[in-house]
Amino acid sequence: MKYIKKRVEPQELGHWKAQAKQQSVGVNYDFNNLPNPPKGIVQDSLIREQGYICCYCCQRIATDTSHIEHLNPQNPAIKNESDLDLCLDYKNMLASCGSGKDLPKHCGQKKGNQAIKVSPLQPKCEDFFSYTGSGKISPQADNTVQQQVDAAQQTIEILGLNDYDLQKGRTQALEFLRLKFPQGLTKTQLSKRAEKIRNLDAQEKYQPFWPAVSHYLKKLYAV
Repeated sequence: MKYIKKRVEPQELGHWKAQAKQQSVGVNYDFNNLPNPPKGIVQDSLIREQGYICCYCCQRIATDTSHIEHLNPQNPAIKNESDLDLCLDYKNMLASCGSGKDLPKHCGQKKGNQAIKVSPLQPKCEDFFSYTGSGKISPQADNTVQQQVDAAQQTIEILGLNDYDLQKGRTQALEFLRLKFPQGLTKTQLSKRAEKIRNLDAQEKYQPFWPAVSHYLKKLYAV
């Protein structure tokens, strides 16, 4: 999980919400009724602001390999007017991996209408987790605050972040680092390469599995 700094909602979403709320007196004011092109524009905007990685597992995503996810469930047990506003609130929308029939059994698909205790909208959410060489994610080992450890574990379980494919993806990210960081590099060279990997690339994309990559950089290369 990587911190996501939310941007301003696309104008097309704001225009549709204003029109739908006025014309239907709230009857069709629901995410399920959001049409294209506004819906597609929202999805593209979410993907870009996340640097083309999933909001939860941080694997690479694109329009055809992702879906719009609601951080706070859009279908709570009790529906009221504030719930309707929440389901169309851009600040509550994220882009999660999986699309159509090709939905994985982790991240947004597994989460469903459950709430998680560690959010990608929470600054320094990365600090709640650590990673092993085999790609397994767990609560940060040196965290002495039990409430935070429990929150991290609950989030891992609800999102299914130890899915086999995700662990495999993290080990591949580790192998990528080993190729990029051969023995003999100076501290300055290590720092420059680490900075480049952690930053957005020329296509405004983050490295897949960014949090695991950043963790490995600290643990293996002290950068």
